[in-house]
Amino acid sequence: MMSHSRVRRLGLLVIALSLAWLLLLRGYADYLARPAPERALALNSGQPVALILSAERALSEGRLDQAQALSMAALSAQPFEGTALRILGAVAELRGDRTRAMALMQKAVATTPRESAAQFWLAINALADKDIDAALQRLDRLLRFEPQVQKQVFPILSVIAVNPIGAGPISRYLASNAPWRPEFVARLISAAESSAALSRLFRAIQAAGGKIEPTELDLYASRLFARQEWPRLRRVLSDMDPGGPSLLRDGGFDGKGRGPFLGWAIARVAGADILPAALDQGENRALRIVFLDRRVPFRHVSQSLLLEPGSYKLNGRARSIDLRTALGLNWVLGCVESGAVIAQSERLLGTHDWHSFAVDFVVPDEKCGGQVLRLVLEARIAAERQAVGEAWFDDLAITRNPAGSVGGSPDVR
Repeated sequence: MMSHSRVRRLGLLVIALSLAWLLLLRGYADYLARPAPERALALNSGQPVALILSAERALSEGRLDQAQALSMAALSAQPFEGTALRILGAVAELRGDRTRAMALMQKAVATTPRESAAQFWLAINALADKDIDAALQRLDRLLRFEPQVQKQVFPILSVIAVNPIGAGPISRYLASNAPWRPEFVARLISAAESSAALSRLFRAIQAAGGKIEPTELDLYASRLFARQEWPRLRRVLSDMDPGGPSLLRDGGFDGKGRGPFLGWAIARVAGADILPAALDQGENRALRIVFLDRRVPFRHVSQSLLLEPGSYKLNGRARSIDLRTALGLNWVLGCVESGAVIAQSERLLGTHDWHSFAVDFVVPDEKCGGQVLRLVLEARIAAERQAVGEAWFDDLAITRNPAGSVGGSPDVR
C-alpha cells in the first residue's frame, strides 16, 4: 500500500506537471498571438493580444458583431485595454452612434494614452467640430509619443498651418519648439502652395514669442528664389541680414555669412580643393582653389543676388600660381529668368601676384530680377576642363556706378 508521503509527492508532481503544461500552453499561445491569433485562441480563448488582433481583423472586414464580441472578451481579460475600447468605438461609429463612439474613444486614450488610432480619431473629430485647439493638443501628443506617424499627421497640420484661422493656434506649438517642428516646417516650406501663407505663419510664430531658425529662413529664401518671387525674397533677406542690405556679401571670404544668400555656396567637386585660406595671423582670409591636374567641370563657388535694374561694377583681387588650363578661370554673373550673362571678369591663367580686376555691367529692366555670381572654369569641350595649379580671390565687391558710367577691363592671360 502506497504511503501517505508518497501519495503526497505524486500529487504534487501531477500538479507541477499540470501547471507546467498550462504555462507552456499559455506561453505558446502568447507566442502565436501576433503571427497566428486564431491558433493562439484555440489554445487559450482568453489570450488578450490574439483577441485584439482578431477583433481588428473582423473590424477591417466589416464583421462588426464579431469585432464587438472579441473586444468585449479582451476587456474581460484586461478591463483597461485601450485598443479594445477603440475598436468598440469604431463599431459604434460605423453603426451611426457618434455619441457612444466619442465616449469610447475618450475612454480608450484615458486608459491607454499611446492608443494612437484613438488619438487620431479624436483629433479629426475635433477638427470636424471646429475645435482646432483640441485637435492640435491631440496631434501634438501623438507626434511626441509616436514620431513614426508623421506621414499621416503632417498633411493635417499643413492644412491648419496655411489657413489664416489655424496659423495662430499652431504657431504656439512651433514657437515653443515642439520636437516635430524641424521636420514639419521643412516639409511645409517645400510643399505649401502659397508663399504668402508661409510668411503669415512665420509672423505668427514671432508674435507667439518664437523665432524663425536660420535653417528655416534659408529653406524659405531658396524656395522664393526658385519661384522667382523677388519682392518677397527681398523682404525675407532684409530680416535675415539685420546689418542691412548688401549688394554682395562676405566678399572677403571670411565666412561671415551663410550661403547662398548671405554668403557663399561652396560645393565639393572631384578634381579641385576649395579652401578658405588665411592671409595673415589675424582673421583676414581669402578663397583658394587648388586644381589637381584632372578634368573638372568647375562651377562650385556661387552667391545668389537680387540686384535691381541699373549700372554696377564688380571688382576684386586675384592671384594665380602656375594655373594651367585651356581658357582660364573667371567670375560670371547671369540672370536667373533669361539665363543671359551680363558680366564676366578677366580670365585668370598662369602666374600672377595679387592684382585688382574690375568689370562694369548693367542689370536689365526685364527678366533679371535675380542673379547668380559664379566662379567658372571656362571650357568648350571636355578636354579643356583639365586644370592644375592654384587660384586665389579676395575683396570681391559690387557697387553702383554713377549714372551713365559703364566701362570694362581686359582679360589677363
